[in-house]
Amino acid sequence: MRIVVASVSIASVGMLAAACAGAASRTDVRSTPSRTTTSPVPATTPAPTSGGSWLRLSPQEGLRNATVKLDVACLDDLGAVRSPVLDVAALQPDPNGHQPWHLFGTATVRPDAPLGAFPVSATCGTQQLTATFTVVPHP
Repeated sequence: MRIVVASVSIASVGMLAAACAGAASRTDVRSTPSRTTTSPVPATTPAPTSGGSWLRLSPQEGLRNATVKLDVACLDDLGAVRSPVLDVAALQPDPNGHQPWHLFGTATVRPDAPLGAFPVSATCGTQQLTATFTVVPHP
């Protein structure tokens, strides 16, 4: 009789183990789309390479007295940013000291600036950086 009880116990444990294993494999994991959206994280601006210096304006056109953002990259000696229609404030590096060759600033369109497209320039070592700003009429 002991043999029968032992075999029934072993058989019961085996079925229980099989049932547990089967339940784990039948688990249905469903994913639901996220309702939140994330905007892409802007990549850091790479270091300029040879010929990779720049002078960028944002916006590239505007009314008299408007503020213009400047974005300048230069690995060499940077000269002053000059324009016949913009009063350019001092450029500033990142306050945390990151990318010291990448400078930012603002300029104001002169109140007496004539309408039209005008050069904005700076020297970076021996390289001339240029952009164009257009003064537009008040609508």
